[in-house]
Amino acid sequence: MRSPTVSNASPLESDSAVPQQRVDVQSLRQMCLPALRFAGFWTAVVLPFVLTSLLVSGYVSQYPRLVGGLLALNFLGLVLGRNHNQ
Repeated sequence: MRSPTVSNASPLESDSAVPQQRVDVQSLRQMCLPALRFAGFWTAVVLPFVLTSLLVSGYVSQYPRLVGGLLALNFLGLVLGRNHNQ
């Protein structure tokens, strides 16, 4: 009597079972760009209020790197969010 043969092939590895989907750079850009513009726009809107409160409270002289980083983030938000909702 012969023993049954065991196959190591998975049905998921077959080309006909699951079609392979390719994500190209253009479709990935189209999916991520609106979210980046949204985040950039609202970052550019909110951060001036945060920076003003840091200036009034005196944290600018205590944490100059934090303020510089927030200014750079504000600039990045302005650049990314410039075409939001257009």
